[in-house]
Amino acid sequence: MSIHPFYGVRVLDLQPDRRRVRFRVFVVDYDVGRRWHAELPTDPGFFMQLLWESAEDHKGPLRRVGTWQELDDDGWLAVNTRWFVEGLERVAVHNHPPSDEDWEHINALQGRMRERDAAWPDEDRLVRADYEVRVTDPRWLEHLAPGLSWQSGYYPDHTRQLRAEDAPHIPDLTVPEAVLTPFAGSESSVVALAFSDDGRYLAVTNEDGELAVHDTNDRSERLHAEPESAGRNIMWVPGRHVVTLKEDEYDDLLPWAYDLDADTEIDIPVEPGRARSRTGRFRVEYGGGDRIDFVSGGSTPDRTVPLGDEPSRHVTSVAFSADETRMFVAHGLQVRVIEPDTGRILNTLTVPGSWLDSVAASPDGAYLAVATRDWNDERKCTPDIYRVADRQLILRRPGKDHTEPGLGAQALAWSPDGARLAAVVEDEIHFFRVGLPAEPATTLRLAFTQFDAATSPVPGSRAEQGQGRPGGG
Repeated sequence: MSIHPFYGVRVLDLQPDRRRVRFRVFVVDYDVGRRWHAELPTDPGFFMQLLWESAEDHKGPLRRVGTWQELDDDGWLAVNTRWFVEGLERVAVHNHPPSDEDWEHINALQGRMRERDAAWPDEDRLVRADYEVRVTDPRWLEHLAPGLSWQSGYYPDHTRQLRAEDAPHIPDLTVPEAVLTPFAGSESSVVALAFSDDGRYLAVTNEDGELAVHDTNDRSERLHAEPESAGRNIMWVPGRHVVTLKEDEYDDLLPWAYDLDADTEIDIPVEPGRARSRTGRFRVEYGGGDRIDFVSGGSTPDRTVPLGDEPSRHVTSVAFSADETRMFVAHGLQVRVIEPDTGRILNTLTVPGSWLDSVAASPDGAYLAVATRDWNDERKCTPDIYRVADRQLILRRPGKDHTEPGLGAQALAWSPDGARLAAVVEDEIHFFRVGLPAEPATTLRLAFTQFDAATSPVPGSRAEQGQGRPGGG
């Protein structure tokens, strides 16, 4: 952890019987020339870090939980903070934004921004906020006392906005439940994947135009084909176990189709579009510029939805909600939420990184999985999970340590039943089960039980939920 302090922290009030603590957080990192300061935290993970680092200094039970590398990993925090921090509310904000006079005082404080005698120099001039934090177990507060102060080198992060109600509905990116290698021995990477409408099959293609179809129940290979002169884009016929291969409107490769129920190649009309909604009511072409073309047949658009006036950006992926009321369009470093009926842009999510490869939507459209690349930080080359309602990035894949590279997914598909997320990772398909664990990992459970196995159930576990939480609420 960095020793450079970004924040000062003070305990204002402590109520162990209610599992509550009130913190005051002071910003002590400023750039006066740019009129910049470290942001006030809003994520529960930041307060998990505060509890942990203060327990290290003052010998609280939390010192046995996690390592500094884990506490420095956004993915680990997003998944595990909920076992410790149950609620967070910012109850007051002071001196934000600073006035011109305050900036003059802060400038004079530069180089002296250190705690002295449980206070910071001219702290009434600093940006600060008060927070009410509710923990899952009063033991996490044992090392605290009103007036206790310390400096923190931890920093808040917007990737740690996971709520308890999100947990059952988002993929667990920690470890895939299965990994498939559909083109073992081939040097050609997987380029596309798509679930059948009932989710029974997953079709994938590679750069050489090979097709593999797997049964999602047992992951067995149902079909392997190398059709001549066919494209690599996958389109299932609505409501049928018929998979087709085609290229977009600008290529001359012939379409190809296979009926898995009849176990034979068939001739059928070309499936219009590069992506479609569940019933095929909406079909779109994309990739040729900063627009979406709605098509019902042939290559002539029925209507076009412009996405901006920057031709250097183009659409890389499109997904639909199951009820066909929303369409999610990956365009540049933004995901546009569009009403297909009208073409109206309802919302825009801006994603961090250098390149946006793919987007997949949960069937209800409440969550998005986004595959991005960051050429400056390999750890961020990973599927990210967003909550659509507030555009928050709520989950990033946990790493084994802070140096581990990201997953590097190139394409994503969310199963129609919402039960799993499939991700293309070079020449493999990774399946992630939807639903975060209902109990802490074994390593955390051991840490919990080391100090009170006989009388305290594991925080957040089914046993505790059945008995009621200590201290009431």
